[in-house]
Formats: sequence, structure tokens, C-alpha cells
Amino acid sequence: MKNNARKIRNRAAFFPVLAVAVALAACTAKKPAQKAVLRAAYLPTANYLTTLTKTHILQEELAREGAVAELIGPSAPVDAVKIITSGNGDITTTGTGYFINLIHQGGGWVAFALEKYSGDSQGIVAAPGSGVQSLAGLYGKKVGIAQRGATADYILSAAFSHAGLDISRVEKVELAQADFAAAFISGRIDALASFDQNFANALAVPGAKKLTDGTEYGSLNWSLHIASRTFAEKHPELLRAAYRALRREASRARKEPSLITDAYREFGASETQIAIIKTFDVPQILPLDKEAVANLVRQARQYADYGFIDAAPQDFSSCVLDFSDEDL
Repeated sequence: MKNNARKIRNRAAFFPVLAVAVALAACTAKKPAQKAVLRAAYLPTANYLTTLTKTHILQEELAREGAVAELIGPSAPVDAVKIITSGNGDITTTGTGYFINLIHQGGGWVAFALEKYSGDSQGIVAAPGSGVQSLAGLYGKKVGIAQRGATADYILSAAFSHAGLDISRVEKVELAQADFAAAFISGRIDALASFDQNFANALAVPGAKKLTDGTEYGSLNWSLHIASRTFAEKHPELLRAAYRALRREASRARKEPSLITDAYREFGASETQIAIIKTFDVPQILPLDKEAVANLVRQARQYADYGFIDAAPQDFSSCVLDFSDEDL
């Protein structure tokens, strides 16, 4: 009996020890690795990062790297940049000119994809009733722009420089985008310098006259998909995946350009405006290769010449990721 009692006590002591061992083993077992996340702050314009929000292409490419996407937006361009700088996002879209300003300011940014188009979707339009028939006819007139040193100001300055005209003889009027249409129609301004939907809006107004577009003055203003430097250094493979997704989306747009006009329609464009947007060049996605970097340097010099920045950044090589090998 004593031996049996001793055996029972030994078993009773063994089971708590076993339970503790199992618990310790569970605690020390490796937990599944958390998936990396790419947070994309997209804009209310029909660039390819925005149109990708309507598909699963970005998610598919990220899944190949064991990562997932988080879509944030749509947000105005300035707000999207703030989302990234505040640490609440990783990538967004901007113009090459604004990117030059960011680099000039010493911002921690890296461009990883160029969205390039012919330039026919940006330019200067004379308002109805202005009587303006040419760029020279804008001397002494008021031209609406979004803000000094931004894309519309570049459009105006580049067009005048190419034509050999004196930009100082034009009065620039800074306007909020919400005021563009009213100012253009009411006669508050004599012309508007703008791009994309706002350019189409102005062209659609009866009596308006296109004075020039980017194909005529050799515009270097395109779109860039950019990331915070911190994210780029930590997750270059995820930016490579995003580049592949953008390439796939551009290929899809070549076959189905309606995906661009559908996006503009969703953002409020009228059918008259859509008809004009349909005539615009369908953008392509290109790598930030030597040619693209050379164009950034050229545009930076223009920005310095136009007085937008005090000195042009000379080296963009550390501010780009070149995924040319993905296109082979």
C-alpha cells in the first residue's frame, strides 16, 4: 500500500511539472513573422497608383514578397505628402517639379517609378471673352495658377521661356483649385495655366482657346511615384513590387484607356470634359534610369532659372531607385 501511495504521489507531482514544461515550450516557440505593410497614400487624380486601388494588382505583387497593402485616400497632393512625413504612410505620387522642391529642401525622399506622358494634358488656356489669341497676348493680363513655384507656374514659365517672351509682363494670380472654374468663366482671370482635369475643364468652356500645351514647349513635368527614404532603405523589395504593379497597370491602360476616364468620371468630370481627356496621351511607367535622372537635373536647372529655387540640386542619383532590370 505504501509503495502504491508513493507511486500515486510521484505521478501527481509529475503532471504539474509536465504542464509547466509544455507552457514554457509554447512561450519559447517562434511566433509567425508579421507581414510587412506598404501604406499607399493615393491622390484624387487618375495616375496609376490611384487606379490600382480598383484592382488587386498591387496586392498580388506585394504578396510575392510576403507583404500586404494598406490604401489611404484619396488625399490632396499636399496632404498625401504630409501623411508620409508624419510617418502614417510610405508611398505617394507627385510631380517631378514638386519632387525637385522636396529634394532642394533636404527631404528624405526616394523616387521609384516615372509616370511619363507627352505633355498634351497640361498647358495654358485663354478665357472666353478675354480676346487673347496668343501667348504674347497675355502681356498685361492676369493668368491663374495654383501657387507660385508649383506645376502651373512651371507651365507658364516654361511656355514663355520657350517662346522667348518676358514672363514678368504677366500678372500671376494664385487661386485655390475650387475657384478655378468661377475665376475662368467670370473674367476674373484672362487665362489659366493648369493640367489634367482642370486643363480639360478650361478647354471645355465655350469660347475658350488653347494657347499652348506641353508638347509645344518641351515640358519636363511628369509624375513620380515616391517613398520616404526610411521606407526605401528598409523595404526596397516592396518598392520593386509596387513598380511591377504600376507597370502592369500601365499596360492595362494601353489596352483599356477607359480605366483612366472612369477614374476622372468618379472624381466628378463631366462627359464634355471626359471627351477631352480621352484625347490625352496614355501615360507609361518607366524606371528612374540615367535618362530620367538627367531630365530631373535639367528641370531642376529650369526651376533655378525661373527663380523657384535658389540653386538647382545637381545629383539625384541617391534620390532614386532604378528598377530597369524589371523591364528586361
